[in-house]
Amino acid sequence: MKLKLIIITFFLSSCNIYLLAQDITELKPKDYLDFQLPPISVLYENAKASPILSYYEKKKQGHKSLIDSEKKRWLSFIKLVTNYQYGVVGNNTTFSDTNTPIFYQYSGNKQSWYNFGASVSIPLDDIFDRKNRVRKQRLDMEATEFEQEKWYDEQKIRIAAMYSLAMKDLALIKIKSEALLFAEAQLNLSETDFINGNITIQELGKQKSVYTTAVSDYEETKASLNSSLLQLEILAKTQIISK
Repeated sequence: MKLKLIIITFFLSSCNIYLLAQDITELKPKDYLDFQLPPISVLYENAKASPILSYYEKKKQGHKSLIDSEKKRWLSFIKLVTNYQYGVVGNNTTFSDTNTPIFYQYSGNKQSWYNFGASVSIPLDDIFDRKNRVRKQRLDMEATEFEQEKWYDEQKIRIAAMYSLAMKDLALIKIKSEALLFAEAQLNLSETDFINGNITIQELGKQKSVYTTAVSDYEETKASLNSSLLQLEILAKTQIISK
């Protein structure tokens, strides 16, 4: 009897070790059974919050600023010149004749001078090449828009692939969990029969093997599902299981 209990304890311990090794997350089977994925359209929309799309938006704004600057570049051809001066103009005079002694006279007045003008310098190469420079900046902005759309389309394809895989694993995990519960119940019955001497250790071992296979199948599906869900969170910038 003691030997049988030791054998059963060994079987249960090995099962527990296997489950702990495979338990990657804290989610339990019932969490998966009630789990619902958000609509894929929501994931597509949330993916627009990606830093990559923000980068492309900033890049387009930079191209637009360069186009605006290029259109106003003609202002650099015109130079305005202005100056202002202020001072006092003084005059010293000396007068004398045979009947008048020498005397000195000083007179002065304040004066202001204003000067305003403009000069125009037109580099012909800048004038004739202006259209090409503006066109190049517009083409660069269009290329950035194409890159942005291309990345977003590729991101939606990646999201769709992970979404399909997650949907498949969600359907499978319900079947696998039911099979696991059934195998566990059968193992419990076999343990009772073994203790009561109704089955041999070989028959108990076969039931243990069935249970181990059910656990392995369940954990494999769970790991695949977790991987898909975590990748969806990253790709779509959406909380799915990290709650």
